[in-house]
Order: sequence, then C-alpha cells, then structure tokens
Amino acid sequence: MRFEETELQNSVSRFEFIPDSAGVADRPRVLLLTSGLGLGHVRAAEAIEKALGGDAIIQTVDFWSLINPNVASAIHATYLSLVQNYPDLHERLYQLDEHTWRQILESESGPPPAVLEVLELISRIAGEKGEQAPRGGKYASDRLLLSLLCAALPYDGDSLAGNGVRARLALLKWTWLRLIRRLEPAIKRFAPHVIISTQMIPAAMTSYLKQRGKFSAPMIGVMTDYGVHDFWKQSGVNRYCVAHESIARCGGGDLADPVIATGVPLMPAFAATISQEEARFELNLPPGVPVVLVLGGGLGLSVDSAATALLKQPSDIQVIAMPGKNTPARMTLETLRKQYSNRLLVCEWTERMDLYLRAADLVVGKPGGISVAEALACGRPLLATRSLGGQEGFNVNFLERNQVGGLVSDRELVSRVESLLRDRETLRAMQERAASLGCRDGAAKIAGIALDLASTQTRFALGTP
Repeated sequence: MRFEETELQNSVSRFEFIPDSAGVADRPRVLLLTSGLGLGHVRAAEAIEKALGGDAIIQTVDFWSLINPNVASAIHATYLSLVQNYPDLHERLYQLDEHTWRQILESESGPPPAVLEVLELISRIAGEKGEQAPRGGKYASDRLLLSLLCAALPYDGDSLAGNGVRARLALLKWTWLRLIRRLEPAIKRFAPHVIISTQMIPAAMTSYLKQRGKFSAPMIGVMTDYGVHDFWKQSGVNRYCVAHESIARCGGGDLADPVIATGVPLMPAFAATISQEEARFELNLPPGVPVVLVLGGGLGLSVDSAATALLKQPSDIQVIAMPGKNTPARMTLETLRKQYSNRLLVCEWTERMDLYLRAADLVVGKPGGISVAEALACGRPLLATRSLGGQEGFNVNFLERNQVGGLVSDRELVSRVESLLRDRETLRAMQERAASLGCRDGAAKIAGIALDLASTQTRFALGTP
C-alpha cells in the first residue's frame, strides 16, 4: 500500500543520522527504547542516558512516537478511563491469564472469553475518545485503523466465530506488525551496538525483529517494577535487569539467564546522601514539623483526595502535594491552599524529587515502580491510597512484604499517617528498612552492563579477541 511506504519513509526520517567524526566512531551506539504512557519508563531511560554520559552515542525512541499523535492521545485517554473507572477490569486484563498477550498476538486461538469482554469495553471507550481526536498529522491512517478496531461487531459470549471477534484479532495482529515495521528502519539506520528497553512492549517488538535476523545487537530488558510480567520473557533479550535481589533469587519469574539485580535506574541526584535537615533547608521548610509528601505519579491520581483528607484533621502536619498532569486535581489543591496556606505546599514537576522525598517523613501516593524505588532510595516508607493493579500490585506486595508501607483504604489513611507520625520509633525503623532496600546506583550498573556488551560487539566487528 502506498500510504504504508510513505509512513515507513517518515519513520526513518525522524531519526537523525550521526556521521563519524573525531571520537564519535570510537564510542558505542546505544539505542534506548521506552514508552511515554507513564512517565516512569521515560524517567528510567533518562537516568540510564545520564549514567552513560559521554561514553556512548545515544538515541532514544518512545514507542508512542510510532503512532499518530492524535490517536496516541485517544489511547492514553482510554487507558486513563479504564484504570480510573474500571479498575477491576484493568486488573483482569493484566492478571486473568498469564499468557494473555501472547495469545492475542502470537496464537490463532485468541484470548479467553473474559479477556474479550474487557477488550470490548476498551473498544467502546476508545471509540468515544477517537471521535474527539483531531484529524491529520503523521501516520494519519492510524485514525482509520482505530475506527475499524472500535467498529468491529461486539462479542456476545457465544463463540470466537463471527461477532467481529476474529476480525478484531486480525486487526490487532496486523497493527502489531505494522508498528514493528515502523521501528525496524530506525534500528537499522542507527545500527546500535546494544539496545536497552525500559518497557516490555518495545522489548517484545525488537525481540521479534531480532529473531528474524533483522539485527544482531544484544538487548537489555530493564524492569522498573518489583515483579515480572510474562510478556517480558522474550528470547531476544540477553540481560534482564531487575529491581531487587529477591526477584533475581527466584529466577525472575522464569526469565532467561542472566537476571541481574541492578535496582531501578534513578537520576544521579538520588546517589547523594542528604540529611532531612539539609533537604528542608533547601526547600525552605520548617525543621521540626511532620511532613507528608503526597504523590500521584505523572497522572496525579488521587492526590487531591488524599491531601484533602489529611488537611481536614486538626493537626500540625505539613502536606506537600504534586498533582502531575492532573489539571482538575491541581485546581482542587489551589482552592485548598487558600484555606490551608500554612500547611499545604502545591508543587509542579521537579528535577529534584530527591529533595522532597528526603524532606518528608513518609510518602502517600500511587505505587508506581519509579515512585517506590525513589522513596526507598531516600529511606521513606510509602502508603498507597490507590493501586491500579497489574504491575502496581507487584510493588504493593513488595512494600507490604518488607514492612515499608502498603495499600491503605481511604478511611484508614489519616489514622495510619497520624499513628506513624506519633510513634517516631516505629517510623524510624520503617525508614531504616526502606533505606536498606533502596538502590541508588541502578542506572550506573545498567550503563556498565550496556558498555560491556557493546564493547564485545565492537571487538567482534573489528575481528579482535
């Protein structure tokens, strides 16, 4: 098809060709693959890039850049609606069958009926969001494809035959291969010595290409959560970097060896040891009062409700709230700040999250992998008021298993926070356990593994031992 050829050419043109120049030819080329659906995967890639520094030529590709931006926005909105309004269904889609996504993309039988029910719901939501998406832009034909996926006839529970189910599965598989075809020229043009993926979908895409001989560079899979989803298990991956030694000890959920406990890659500032007093001085916070940091990840989920609950209680607790990209939550917090000006600080996104974590006594928020890893690196327990299930379930279990936080209900939040802040000895013990679990040099370890693998590749290319 002519539009497909045009899109492939556009895909190639997005990636700048880096000519050899003084010193450039001697440095390995490292391709970083990530996914901007959640900021955590992107942040992990940025941390690895910082750790590599000038030792490598680096190219970063976000999976979502392979999709029409308006369609990508519609899919993002669909995901947000699913996790906020249908959390039980989101959890079913993630957990119902260990090999769900392999069944969808690799088998002819299709996923089990319960998964089809969830996919039908997703199609309805996506159809509504897609209608609101502007037309045009790069990969414009994606909008038509989204419409076809959403317009397929609904599943009625009788069989896979008919009902548009087989048509939808065929479209999903074709879409998957189409995205892989868009990624392939980017890899070939950059010709990396090593590929690092911080998210399982681009890792699976590159593994597909590698198994078919499209490139031979070694691949590193970097997990940013405290557990392993089945879809990470890809035969093309040469090294798996996991968040904690306990994951590596149990075989990383049957991942192929070697599985290395590097820790989650964090930005360089987390490697520094700054006291709570120093952090509060830097942020102009009072030195002797209890401080609770309320986070909701990039989506800012539940930040406003958690902050409201903490502020309504007569207390000297200082609350620092970070609403991320959640505009309604930010508006609610701005109203609260007028009422509790001496107790509430509302902050935008910051490069120095380490300062805010170290200034706080404990953290309340969404248990994303990066948030958990950053809190532990700063020696702070995390109480999760919401969990989206799926990978966040791994993180909640890790917090609870190691007695450094866990999931709390809305009605328990205030009493749990106040109890910990009153019992300073218990809180200090939790902080010490958190600090012992935290890893502050994960990015440097991953960078070292990547450079070692790249060195092997360059030596092989030069024919040297």
